[in-house]
Amino acid sequence: MKRVSKQEVKKLLQLIEVSNNIFITGHIRPDSDVVGSALALFLAIRKLYSKKNIDIYFYDEVPYWLRFLPAFEKIKITKEIKKNYELGIILECSDISRTGGIINGLKNVKFVNIDHHYTNHLDFSSYLNIIKPEYASCAEIIFDIFKLAKIEINKNIAMCLYSGLVTDTGMFQWSNTNEHSFYTAMNLVSCGVEPYKIYKNLYAQKSYNGMLLLSKVLSTLELIKIRNYTIATMFMTKKMLSSTKANYQDAEDFINFPMTINGVSVAIFFKEEDINTTKVSFRSDFVDVEKIARRWGGGGHKYASGVTVYKNLKDVKSIVIKYLKETL
Repeated sequence: MKRVSKQEVKKLLQLIEVSNNIFITGHIRPDSDVVGSALALFLAIRKLYSKKNIDIYFYDEVPYWLRFLPAFEKIKITKEIKKNYELGIILECSDISRTGGIINGLKNVKFVNIDHHYTNHLDFSSYLNIIKPEYASCAEIIFDIFKLAKIEINKNIAMCLYSGLVTDTGMFQWSNTNEHSFYTAMNLVSCGVEPYKIYKNLYAQKSYNGMLLLSKVLSTLELIKIRNYTIATMFMTKKMLSSTKANYQDAEDFINFPMTINGVSVAIFFKEEDINTTKVSFRSDFVDVEKIARRWGGGGHKYASGVTVYKNLKDVKSIVIKYLKETL
């Protein structure tokens, strides 16, 4: 496993030390890993340098169930960063488009690119790139940075990192989970993290409307046989959202349900965002779905990826299934 190096950490610390104005951001549609990692970095830098100006920005709203995380109130939502900064730390963005464009107007900023996607193109950060695809989560990279930098991890920082770790490993059940994941978890628990409380906040805060939406989505479940592969598909329409009074965040983990069906090779969830905009999520235990998502400009992890296709839901489903029949 290619771990974070002392040289990388030394360079990062030097950048932080000479920068008075720092911002942290991550990918669109932020999840627990990128939010937890951003908050942990914020808390650690603030702990070391109380007088530095540090801001956290995201392009999209952060899921409501993450409000329990320390310093959550410090997160700002914006479509464009307009303040001047010397240093920008970009988390989990395999290319610049994943930021939503909020950094596009910035000038004279030194960027640090920290990511665990193996498809990272390194096209927006030439100063310092800490890219470690072997890590199951970005939170684990941040944990190793703190350890090498001898930064004390208190309970608040540990809560943020553990939340990122537990979600990006599927509660330590997904195929990306490894020895380092458990090593990190052990250390974070020793810092005061209470796993059951994290679980309750992350996974046991479903809304009634969200459960109604889930029932409608599951009613669309379909199994398609393509040679030796069983593909599970389901979809969500805007009409389903309005009729249940739920929102897109309620559907965040729906993709995981078809993966629990015995024999399913690939799960696909089609979400209608507009009449000609469809978000597609892919999951698998052994099929490289990142390659599939890349066909339409998407990406992510090898076994968990997504893409937005600017066509109507019916056409997108047809296109994706046709492509799978040609390539699987």
